[in-house]
Amino acid sequence: MLGAERRKRLLQVVRTEGVAHVATLAASLDVSSSTIRRDLSALQAQGLLNRTHGGAMAEAVQTEEPDRPQRSGVAPWEKSKLASAAVENIAPGATILITGGTTTAAMVPLLGGIDQLTVVTNSLHLAGELAQHEEISTVVLGGYLRHREMSLLGHLTRQALDELHVDEAFVGAYGITGSGVSGAHVDEAETDRWLLSRVRRITALVDGSKFGRSGPVRVAPATTLYRVITDASAPEEDVAALRAAGVDVIRT
Repeated sequence: MLGAERRKRLLQVVRTEGVAHVATLAASLDVSSSTIRRDLSALQAQGLLNRTHGGAMAEAVQTEEPDRPQRSGVAPWEKSKLASAAVENIAPGATILITGGTTTAAMVPLLGGIDQLTVVTNSLHLAGELAQHEEISTVVLGGYLRHREMSLLGHLTRQALDELHVDEAFVGAYGITGSGVSGAHVDEAETDRWLLSRVRRITALVDGSKFGRSGPVRVAPATTLYRVITDASAPEEDVAALRAAGVDVIRT
């Protein structure tokens, strides 16, 4: 059994039982206790459960993402790999949309080598990063400010994009399943959903920890996704479901 699949099953057991012990988990999954302890530590680091003496207990399911400062230091190397794979597919002269998020933000330092690139964003954080690259034409969409994420939302954001032609959008996600991408914050997810409906292609950058998690708002169904860039920990069954829906899935 692959590590990602084992951790997924382990998490299901803990959430079903509420509390589970290392010895019980090791027996049910037919692995060593040391393997279970490593898996529990990894799942705790992702905020998916709480370690206890001799086992673990379920973490309450969150429908709100941690603030950007909390997320920005999580798995920087993995985010950099996803960003690098995304940038490889951008053609010179393209106009792209990048929505806010710590994973998509990792793309910005890599964009300077693409000739005649135009970047559209509704993120003030990304706009600030892009301001350091005079070779990139940057368009900032207006709207009302969501302070926690430094993102601009609402009908003014939508109106601004109506004036533009965008080749491809690059988005992060609160969660992704075989049915598509979902968001945790209703207003932001609704704005993202509208923005994505106005672009030619959608590429989602999501690490394996986002698979199997669903937020309250659907942002993009799988049938609208062009490409998903993820890592080796993404569960195979979810990857297979996305591919069956016609999505190009790239593992970094």
